Amino acid sequence: MDKSELVISDLRAGYGSLDILNGIDLDVGKGEFVALMGPNGAGKSTLLKTLFGQTTIKSGSILWQGGNIAGLHPREILSRGVSYVPQGRCNFPLMTVDENLQVAAFTIADDKVLSDRDYVYELFPALQARRSTLAGNMSGGEQQLLEMAMAVLQRPKILLVDEPSVGLSPTAIGVVFEELQRIHANGHTILLVEQNTKKAMAVASRAIILRLGKVIWDGAPADITHDELGELFLTGRMAKEDASMP
Repeated sequence: MDKSELVISDLRAGYGSLDILNGIDLDVGKGEFVALMGPNGAGKSTLLKTLFGQTTIKSGSILWQGGNIAGLHPREILSRGVSYVPQGRCNFPLMTVDENLQVAAFTIADDKVLSDRDYVYELFPALQARRSTLAGNMSGGEQQLLEMAMAVLQRPKILLVDEPSVGLSPTAIGVVFEELQRIHANGHTILLVEQNTKKAMAVASRAIILRLGKVIWDGAPADITHDELGELFLTGRMAKEDASMP
């Protein structure tokens, strides 16, 4: 793994006067696929929103490729190579797949946009046959693929993906996770928030568990059992003495 590109130190943030993140310390290396997990209310989605400039930061730093992006406007963060796929539908339902991709590429002002779009269709073959279909007429799984494709078209160096499996059928979830693996295999760094722990642990190279706005475990998915994971979610601790974090 290359040197960490994203380094978060003592990050405290939330919404107005409400603090959700209570001193987050973590890093993500170039080319990693990191799954961010934890019980409801742990601060997972809030962390992604904070990285993308959508919360109130009280203290701490977010170093991205050596520069502090804490508190920057989302458009400035996007221009630095950070793309965000929020939870829930975030496309333009009355526009076609191809039109949605054109909108996603609006901030790119060079002559490589068309080749980038061709690359995205190769990366997401399920969208190729649907390019003239209105986004709102597609299934939830297809719309999730479109939203990830829109983010990839923005040429991210890191992709923040929040709960892509929410509301999808088991078949659609499988397709979405296959595409996430394909995106990662094509060189993209991914920070994924996901409640489907089985799927997340199967695709990620590293897992980070949050509880009450803090990191309580950080390691390889193979280093923790399903029972230990459940214990961490419920109590914040593991019984075995060699747990990686207290």
